[in-house]
Amino acid sequence: MRKRVAFLINPSKRVRLRAYVQWVKSCVTYELFIFDEQWPASIDEFDEVWVMGGDGTFNYFVNAYPACDKPIALFKGGTGNDFYWKLFGNMSREMHLKVVLDAHVEAIDAGRVNEMLFLNGVGIGIEGEVLAAMDAIRWIGGALGYYLAAIPALFRFQSYIIQKTRSVFLCMVFNSSRAGGGFHFFPMASVQDGLLDMLVCDPLPIWKRLFYMPIIQSGKHINLPFVHFSKISSMQIVCDRVLKAQVDGEVLESDTFDFTILPAKFKFIVPVKL
Repeated sequence: MRKRVAFLINPSKRVRLRAYVQWVKSCVTYELFIFDEQWPASIDEFDEVWVMGGDGTFNYFVNAYPACDKPIALFKGGTGNDFYWKLFGNMSREMHLKVVLDAHVEAIDAGRVNEMLFLNGVGIGIEGEVLAAMDAIRWIGGALGYYLAAIPALFRFQSYIIQKTRSVFLCMVFNSSRAGGGFHFFPMASVQDGLLDMLVCDPLPIWKRLFYMPIIQSGKHINLPFVHFSKISSMQIVCDRVLKAQVDGEVLESDTFDFTILPAKFKFIVPVKL
């Protein structure tokens, strides 16, 4: 009996991704059910679920199907593709498809913030402002798009207070490593350790914000004296004002952010050596 696979495509990018979808279809012998306009109400009848898109698409998937117990395969088709990179790196399409067909499955953690699930991570404050600015230049994508959106925000954004007493420029809570199409905020993060990684950056003058941006992109900031890392399983972060936060590339606005780790929440098809 042939394997039944639900292939869920980001509907807003179905035209751009059509050739990729057809190439995948031509390479497999599975019974492939393609959903590129409306996703199914249930995925229970399928053996695997394949999802093509970017971080926002993957976030939509885990929130639409939070009880999914099927093996999930991710296909790159977004702007930043940061969570995809964590699982597959820069491998070619051909190698990636071979990994998917080999179907090695690992349990992967997820996080939750204010009842919203996430796979990649949450950036509170300037990260949310950058994401909002990127909407206007989303067609550029990747690290270049992030730079173009981030530089004006670095000049404008005002530090804020968390936990009533601590002034910060940046606060991030991540399950994975990257954001912004290639900024390695958490180079040592694991998606299988049952913990979330937290980064807090002290207030900085504008020249330092600009100077250290490429250093943070490369992941060489872990020993800087104004950057502080910790591991958490749950935490409530209370801010002194309502802020935009980016959650896997989607915007959430609040002054209170409740975080919880969900260990081994989903089963992903990944390389044997993740």
